[in-house]
Amino acid sequence: MEHMELNKILAAVSEITGVSKSKIQSTERYKKTMAARHLFCYFARTKTNATLLQIGNMLNRHHSTVINSLQLISDMIDINDEETKNSIQKIDDYIQHKHQQDIILKIILPFDVDIEKVNIFLKNEAKAKCVEKL
Repeated sequence: MEHMELNKILAAVSEITGVSKSKIQSTERYKKTMAARHLFCYFARTKTNATLLQIGNMLNRHHSTVINSLQLISDMIDINDEETKNSIQKIDDYIQHKHQQDIILKIILPFDVDIEKVNIFLKNEAKAKCVEKL
């Protein structure tokens, strides 16, 4: 899977956990909000090339807070915490599904090729959302 943008991960975590993006990025310390924040850190680190500093900046936090979140999720996975495992699975499934929907097929064709014929050809294999001519 291609690496995702942090904003897409934030949206996915927000959708699945029911915690708004602004609350995940806030200083709120309610259990549900903090759990969503920890999950964001986990997915941001595992699904992107973002640095700890970049992830922390996204949450208005220090990189050491991100490290703590990653350790907490790792510990929860190690003790086989069902709630954490279920949340991770739901978010991962959501990300995979949304990622598949977001794929755009871009084809560059020679100037003399009929775009309509190409679209008809691709109809059953993949839908071309963007077809350009040189």
